[in-house]
Amino acid sequence: MPRKNEKLEERDQQVVVSVRFPRHLLDRIQAIAAVESTSANAVIRAGMEAWVRDRVASAEFRAASEAYIASAQQQVATALREPSLGAPGQP
Repeated sequence: MPRKNEKLEERDQQVVVSVRFPRHLLDRIQAIAAVESTSANAVIRAGMEAWVRDRVASAEFRAASEAYIASAQQQVATALREPSLGAPGQP
């Protein structure tokens, strides 16, 4: 029989974060939680999971990620570039 600590280690580790919501939005989250007999945390987690899933599947995110990767590749190439001999400021 697994020990209690082993069960906790198997679960996804959760990190506590502080998030601010406008009062009207928090009231709606809490009302949904009450109706569904769950916690506001569960409602927020489910909402964020859906948002992230939809966002990364969007054309906008795909375009932004491609631009980000291209920019990062340019930055790495610049960092790895050897200085030219005789360039100003170089021996």
